[in-house]
Amino acid sequence: MKKLNNTLIQKMLMDAHASPRLRSHHNLHSELSDPVNRLCIALTKGTYIRPHRHSESHKWELILALKGQTAVVIYDDKGVIIDKFIIAPNTDMMGFEIPSNTWHSFYALSDESVFFEVKPGPFEPTPETDFANWAPKESEVHTIDFLAWQFIAGLGEKYRAKP
Repeated sequence: MKKLNNTLIQKMLMDAHASPRLRSHHNLHSELSDPVNRLCIALTKGTYIRPHRHSESHKWELILALKGQTAVVIYDDKGVIIDKFIIAPNTDMMGFEIPSNTWHSFYALSDESVFFEVKPGPFEPTPETDFANWAPKESEVHTIDFLAWQFIAGLGEKYRAKP
């Protein structure tokens, strides 16, 4: 039996703070080949999750907030924001399901946030074609600008990289 408890969440948050990517995850599924993937993801403020999609028709995701506030940004194919909302435990919006082929990103609004994700397996690394070419890669200098833009941008807006 696997359990999600505060001890695990605190360890994940410590790991996230120590990680160069400012996030960590913990799989509840035993093998990456499992038909259903279940994982807990801890974010700290400043982590950058490049907008991406899961283009395979069966690759939906169910997200449930466990701690803190996590912002969710949904984009169209051209990088225009079409939805933006916050998930947090014990609020009106505690979770949502993302259909396959939907461009999305997350960022921590609170200093720390944690969510639980369920999605069809088996796990396969996201191919480069499923990362938005209109958003910077994690290693690029513009990630800080993109994250700051994402924070203030509203519906109908599109990121314009600074020269």
